[in-house]
Amino acid sequence: MNTIREINNFFGDMDLFLMDYILKGKIPETAKVLDAGCGEGRNAIFFVQKGYDFLGIDSDESKIRLAQYMSNNISTSKAVFRTGDIHHLKENAFDLIICSRVLHFAQSEEDFFAMWRVLSRHLSKGGLIYLSMDSVIENTMGVLKENGKYEFQDGAIHFSLTEEIYNEIKKGFEEIEPLKTLVQNKVRAQSFVLLRKV
Repeated sequence: MNTIREINNFFGDMDLFLMDYILKGKIPETAKVLDAGCGEGRNAIFFVQKGYDFLGIDSDESKIRLAQYMSNNISTSKAVFRTGDIHHLKENAFDLIICSRVLHFAQSEEDFFAMWRVLSRHLSKGGLIYLSMDSVIENTMGVLKENGKYEFQDGAIHFSLTEEIYNEIKKGFEEIEPLKTLVQNKVRAQSFVLLRKV
């Protein structure tokens, strides 16, 4: 791959931190993958092209149609995309769960932990979970409103990861690399982490 276009065609609009973990060899080549809240499949293109056993779910049917269309046009695809809700997963265990920019739509701390428990149950022992979401860890971008939701300077109000919540979800997991927080244009921040279930 020697051009920007080739790199983009291979990885798509993937989260940079997820791409980083792939390039560092942290993601097994035989992983059974769940993309929980896959949207139009921006994090899926690499896995689809490499022929991973891949399931993408999203509550937005129009986005699922676009992701399935993308997948149908890749000859190596073994991916399935369908409408679904994280609260009601019924599939068997996965070796990798991608949950990117989804859990910050939780309505409360109780709702957040309910979704986290479902994801954790569907992750095989030794499996990995990649999480990215709005965060107030290592930054002061957000102002607490209610139910664990923070308002950021761009007007977004999202449930956000705190040190206390992160320490709670880490129980039963080990960090592959330390959590990273990225401040975006001094108005919002997101944290990214890759955890292994022990």
